[in-house]
Amino acid sequence: MKLLKKIDDLVLLNQDLISNWFKEKEDEVKIPFYTSVDLRVSENKIAAVDTNIFPGGFNNLSNFFINSASDLIKEYKRKFHDNIIKNVLIVPEFHTRNNFYWDNILSLIKILEKAGLSVRVGLYESDFGEYEFYASDNNQVLASKIERIDNKIFIKDFEPDLILINNDLSDYSPAILEGLDQLVVPPTEVGWHARKKNIHFEFYNKLVVEFAEMLSIDSSIFSLSTKLVEDINFDILEDRERLADLTNQMIRDLVRHYNTPNPLVFVKNNTGTYGMAVMQVQKGDEFLSLNRDGRKKMKVSKGGSYLKNVILQEGVETIYKNKEPVYYLINSQVAGGFYRVNDSKSPHQNLNTRGMYFKCLCTSKENNECKSINCNNYLHPSLEVISKIGTLATGYEIEYLVKKNYSSDASSVRALL
Repeated sequence: MKLLKKIDDLVLLNQDLISNWFKEKEDEVKIPFYTSVDLRVSENKIAAVDTNIFPGGFNNLSNFFINSASDLIKEYKRKFHDNIIKNVLIVPEFHTRNNFYWDNILSLIKILEKAGLSVRVGLYESDFGEYEFYASDNNQVLASKIERIDNKIFIKDFEPDLILINNDLSDYSPAILEGLDQLVVPPTEVGWHARKKNIHFEFYNKLVVEFAEMLSIDSSIFSLSTKLVEDINFDILEDRERLADLTNQMIRDLVRHYNTPNPLVFVKNNTGTYGMAVMQVQKGDEFLSLNRDGRKKMKVSKGGSYLKNVILQEGVETIYKNKEPVYYLINSQVAGGFYRVNDSKSPHQNLNTRGMYFKCLCTSKENNECKSINCNNYLHPSLEVISKIGTLATGYEIEYLVKKNYSSDASSVRALL
């Protein structure tokens, strides 16, 4: 906990400097409407290991954080759209039997309605007029088929001012949502059909280097060594040998930098989500002995699409034993968060797997909702800052992807990197 307290104190001591730095960066790039950031804290590192542009766990926020998110949406309306947003259409995942996902949609509806908005749910994949989905407590979510006339979409007698995407668009960008006169957030160009984790972490690592230099501290406290490995087929031995060699090289580099004997390396699908196609190793030879089930796990991502490119990334153990904080942000401001917990996992393992559950976080050490003297489950200033940097990185990533989609000028796209 020493590093966490040290960086907490440093952040509090430099609040004005940090605030001005964020304002300068946020003036350069359009910030995503909402994000969630998975954080890892070890004895020598505080890092944002994943940033989701289409967050799906609003149901895990406490009532206090639900209200905080609602207040931030009110501020978003006033700041950017002069309160002209009145009707919001949520576009959710469709092919999911996860009742907890629909808890998330109900919580998102609650947040938006508390902000004074009218909310409906619309499906672009629907063959029928209406669908009924059920949350874990059997509460119903009614969704209607989206129709389009010219450059506007609507459902029945409801015409939205804002279309809020809560679908990670793993397979493609739906044509019915493209080229609309209405505001679409996040833009459909940044679904997982187009996102690349190596691009995100290029932006993230550049930002943490600048942030650390501003505070005169070592940037490796926040950065994540990340390497793209392309054209990998886990069924082909030669590809696994290539991956093993690159993994061993990263491990040697981490040993040299951190002076630790057993660093971890995570292998992740470069375009994946939901914790699928993730593997942690301590030596490259583990790829050579990978059995059939292990190879199968690393071949397929969400929706059944075949994995092609992976990233190697330094692993970060968690000082919280079997849990990690997840922060939720609206327009780059922290609304709240919770812990992801997995009792079957150790501090160095991926917790976003079967058996995980969630525990609440408190607003601060002084305002402790758990009412326990020994509770340390509160929002930390250092984690708030790093989650904001993760969100800021997605802003640059979104700009990169949108320009890449619409611009034939390759140099203007490369300049963002």
